[in-house]
Amino acid sequence: MNEGERIKILRKELLKMTMEKFGEALGVSKAAISRIESGAVSLTEQNRISICREFGVRSEWLRYGEGKPFAEVSRDEQIEKMVNEIMLDKPESFKRRYISALAALDESGWAALEKFVDSIIEVNNEKPQPVAAQNDLNSLPPDEQELLRQYREKKNQAEGSSASSAG
Repeated sequence: MNEGERIKILRKELLKMTMEKFGEALGVSKAAISRIESGAVSLTEQNRISICREFGVRSEWLRYGEGKPFAEVSRDEQIEKMVNEIMLDKPESFKRRYISALAALDESGWAALEKFVDSIIEVNNEKPQPVAAQNDLNSLPPDEQELLRQYREKKNQAEGSSASSAG
């Protein structure tokens, strides 16, 4: 298998991208990607570097088909990449506003967020219980009771709407 064929497998099967989107990510045209994949032109060193950097592809795999296509990435590297991509979004995008809100949290804000997330996880992991179990809310502070009540209400509405649209 040659380099052009590996590019096609990478783009089409592994990344599930169109030639146009793949080319945009690399700064080349759809026609250029087509010529590379067909073997009509060779991949330039700059294209190799861009593909490896942009998509986390191992150079050895791209050049020679050796090993796995993607480089192992640490959790910290994944987080860094995600935050960098989000920061390229428009300032009004939800993801960017969310990251900005996280960045503004103080220690008490982080503690409150942790309690809230833990309560969401608990709700998603709990098995259906008798109505009497709802009294467990009383053990939470009033603000957390309200947040949990709102979350459960939204979750029930979402489940109801997905059930009605499925039929």
